[in-house]
Amino acid sequence: MTTFITGGASQTGLALARLLHQAGHPVLFGSRVGRNIPSSTAWTPFDWDKPSTFPNAFTFPDLPEIASVYLVVNPGANPLPEVAPFIDLAIEKGVKRFVLLGAADVPKGIEMGRVHEYLEEKGVDFVTLRPTWFIDNLARTQLENICDRNEIATPVPTGRVAFVAVEDIAQVAFDAITYPGPTPKDEGHTAPIILGPNLLTYNELAEILTEVLGRPINHRTITVDELLAQYESFGVQPDSDSAKYLVGLELGLEKGDAEALWHLEEGRKRIGKLMAREWIERNKAIWSK
Repeated sequence: MTTFITGGASQTGLALARLLHQAGHPVLFGSRVGRNIPSSTAWTPFDWDKPSTFPNAFTFPDLPEIASVYLVVNPGANPLPEVAPFIDLAIEKGVKRFVLLGAADVPKGIEMGRVHEYLEEKGVDFVTLRPTWFIDNLARTQLENICDRNEIATPVPTGRVAFVAVEDIAQVAFDAITYPGPTPKDEGHTAPIILGPNLLTYNELAEILTEVLGRPINHRTITVDELLAQYESFGVQPDSDSAKYLVGLELGLEKGDAEALWHLEEGRKRIGKLMAREWIERNKAIWSK
């Protein structure tokens, strides 16, 4: 049975596809234009903003029927109006399980948590992944800072985070998709908080980068205005709801929002295996000069 992965070649989608392929499970990506999807993997046109593309997944030839869907939705205040029609169609077409990429900071009923709430209301088998901050962002949102200025720049001087690797998130997604039988209804199964194996400040991340790269990497605390300028360089308008939402999340780190997740009861969370240092050592060529 095939897993349909929405969101194009997202970090977690690609990592999940690798695990599914290794286990012999067919995969179909949904993507606007197929950019960065491996040539060995099937894909079909799919765009959350174009409902006319929704049926494509269910008419794709030469693959077993779709039994599970990995949902990566567009960020925004309320993605549900564009996602709900696809969920309804998928249920109609016989999809048995949905796995939604959410966020540790976003509870049910808010932002992408509205999609979680909708899946719950529909009575389908689903899991909402709720990872904390990605260690992989050091190679994305902080790439230019590290390569060009030898620094990490954040508004979080001392807050601690259990940074998690994309591959550990993908493992939880894989486990959810391949879980034998109905998903148990407790929050540890339907909405697991996904954390990395150790709590670190950005200062400590900078120290690890310094040791691994062999050159000084500093952590510079920036203002909200500087943070908004960073967002703008990534295509997020400073006055948008998305920017306000992201600023709130980052400032919450200094208040201990991410560290509090570490102290949740064991049944509520999944702890990844990849330490921040190991991830940085594996990927050090990214920041080489």
